[in-house]
Amino acid sequence: MAQITDRTLGVARDVTGEHRSKAATVLAQVATALANEAPTEPVDALKFTVLVGARAYDQAGRSCHGGGQNVSRMALTAVAERTGLERGEAPAGVTREEFAVTVAQAARALGYDWSGIQGAWDGNERAIPRLPVPGPRKSNESGRVPAPRPEQGVAR
Repeated sequence: MAQITDRTLGVARDVTGEHRSKAATVLAQVATALANEAPTEPVDALKFTVLVGARAYDQAGRSCHGGGQNVSRMALTAVAERTGLERGEAPAGVTREEFAVTVAQAARALGYDWSGIQGAWDGNERAIPRLPVPGPRKSNESGRVPAPRPEQGVAR
């Protein structure tokens, strides 16, 4: 027996603020992918739509019940508003890197905050952190080399 709280199939639900936030995150991820993976190639509308859908599916927890359809629709609509094209279309003759700027602007319009990304790495810190390498250990009277103890620290 159907309950009043059951969702009816085929009825569109409202888009929540959570969906808006997820759509902004999806667009930020797509913009990063467009700029980093083959940036000089022209934008393919089908690949762009699939990329948005795949990222939305990830944001929905890899489930059909997480609102991924609403997220992907909102993300594609935000990009369409920026380009003046239909939802899911990409401008012809534009490189992926150039289109990434438009996608990033759409992410910002949905509320994505890029400020944490820009200052995350200042270029002066090491990309690979240095880990201390244990130096030579001294043997005790029996000639055995004891294993280092955590409380002793690492000899330098």
